[in-house]
Amino acid sequence: MRRIAIALVLFLSGAAASAAQPAPARPKPASAKQVPQSGHCDVGVISHLGEKFHVRQIGITVFGNESNEVFVESWRIDDLVVGRIAGALSKRATVRRIPYHKEAFASLETTKLFRDIDAEVGEGVRTLAAGTHCARYLVVTDGISGYGGTNQGLDGLGIVAGKKPYFTGDLYNLYTLILLRVYDGETFTRLKRKFAATGESTFMAMISGPHREVDQSLWPVPPDAAVQNAKLRDAVRELVGQSLDATLPELPL
Repeated sequence: MRRIAIALVLFLSGAAASAAQPAPARPKPASAKQVPQSGHCDVGVISHLGEKFHVRQIGITVFGNESNEVFVESWRIDDLVVGRIAGALSKRATVRRIPYHKEAFASLETTKLFRDIDAEVGEGVRTLAAGTHCARYLVVTDGISGYGGTNQGLDGLGIVAGKKPYFTGDLYNLYTLILLRVYDGETFTRLKRKFAATGESTFMAMISGPHREVDQSLWPVPPDAAVQNAKLRDAVRELVGQSLDATLPELPL
């Protein structure tokens, strides 16, 4: 239940105030293909992935746990997502970016005992898509994963520090947990729901989803320093791109 609650809160979180630090230079677009904002549309993309970066410390006991959120909109992750999708589909589909507004998903903010989250998201997509007439809509949001054998959950984009097996040292992992939903452009029924993957083995993995073991040098101190760390930003963007490249062929687009 805790992991489900985390996923819901993150999906519903709207645009928040950007970090006070000056933004780093804007990275180059992931694709040279221009994403049209009008005219014919095969796939409308709604991306709400790149607002926050999580810096997580998971200790042996609960007293060793620490969680911080850093606002990294200046990393342009959502621009990367749309550009990567447009590039992947360029030979067979016209892609249009659909702006995300949290108000479209206001119904999800009410607590219900029984609910169909995918159907409610579909109604939000219907609101956002008004007037765009795309054949399909692809919604890209935070995914979730447990962490090893602990009761701790991870979500979205982040870096986590934990103990290696048998407490032989610290283990640092970068992760990009992404959930993709495809909706029909006429009925707004969900056609596919899939967590992104890069084809890596999940056997005995600490994280179920795209991740990469990294050196301690990428660990941001203090956590807010992450937003200015170009090496960390580029590593996250690379892993997001790999995750999308591996998963998009499995979607009905």
